Amino acid sequence: MERNIILGTDWWTDCDDIAAVRILCRAHKRGLWTFRGAVLDACMPYSVPSLNAFLTSEGLGDLPIAVDSDASDFSGNLSPYQENMVKSLPHRMQRNEEAEPPVPFLKRILADCPDGTAELIEIGFPQVWAALLKDPEGSDLVGRKVRRMWMMAGRWDNGGRGFEHNIANNARSREGAAYVLEHFPKPVVFLGWEVGADVISGGDPENDADPLVRAFRDHGSPRGRSSWDPMTVLLALAEDPEKAGYSIRRGWASADPATGENSFRYDETGPHAYVVRERPAAWYEEELSRWLR
Repeated sequence: MERNIILGTDWWTDCDDIAAVRILCRAHKRGLWTFRGAVLDACMPYSVPSLNAFLTSEGLGDLPIAVDSDASDFSGNLSPYQENMVKSLPHRMQRNEEAEPPVPFLKRILADCPDGTAELIEIGFPQVWAALLKDPEGSDLVGRKVRRMWMMAGRWDNGGRGFEHNIANNARSREGAAYVLEHFPKPVVFLGWEVGADVISGGDPENDADPLVRAFRDHGSPRGRSSWDPMTVLLALAEDPEKAGYSIRRGWASADPATGENSFRYDETGPHAYVVRERPAAWYEEELSRWLR
C-alpha cells in the first residue's frame, strides 16, 4: 500500500531528531515509503539551513521544508550542533525565511497525496497540526488524505497519566496537544517518554566523518542519546507495533491545555493507542544501529 510520510519535528536543542530524519531518508531511498516533506515546529537561528544541510548529506536536499517561525519560545539548553552543521555541510537553503509557513505547506503536500495514503509522524511540538485542523480546507484534507498519525508524546506508564516535554513545554505545545487529541479525526499511536529514555543510540566517539555522529558530539552526547524520536520512526516504518517489539493499550488520550498533563481513558474501541516495550533496551538499540550506521 502506498505510504506518503510528512514529518513534524522540533529540530530544537536535542539531537535525537537527527537520527529520526536519517531513518526516514534511508527508508525513502529503499522504497519503503515516500518522504514528502518536513515541518519544523520550533524555530532557532539555524533551523531551516541545518535541516536542509543534513537532508542534503542524506541525498534529499530538495525535500520541501516548512517552519513555524513564531515557535521560538520553547525551553531547552542551546546546542551548537545546528550552527556547526551549517558551517560544515553543503546546503541550498540559507535562511529560515526560505521555508514555507506550515498550514499552506501542509495543505499543498496533502492535496498531492492520494486519499488515505498520508501518514503523519510528529516527533516535536503539535501546534502545527492544531492550526491545520482549525483551517476548514486543512481539516477536510486531513479527513480525506490521512491514514494515521505516529506521535512521540506523553508519558503513559502511570496509568496513562504524566507530563512530557513535547506536550507540556509551554502554552503553545499544551494548547496544541489538547486540540489535536480532541479533534484529530484519524487513529493516533503514541510512543511515550518511558519507552525511549534508556534506549541509547547515535553515538560513536571513534567516528568523526559522519554528520550524525558529529552532531551528537556537538550536542554533548558522543556516546549516544535517548532514542525517543528514531524509535517513533521505526515504529511507524513497521506499521505493526508487535513487529516493532511492542504491545499496545487502546483508548482515548487527552491533554490538559493549562498544565500539559496527559491522561488516558482505556477503551478497546478508542482511536488512540500507546505502545509498551516488550523487549530489553539492547534489542531496540541493535535495531536502531542497523539503520543509523
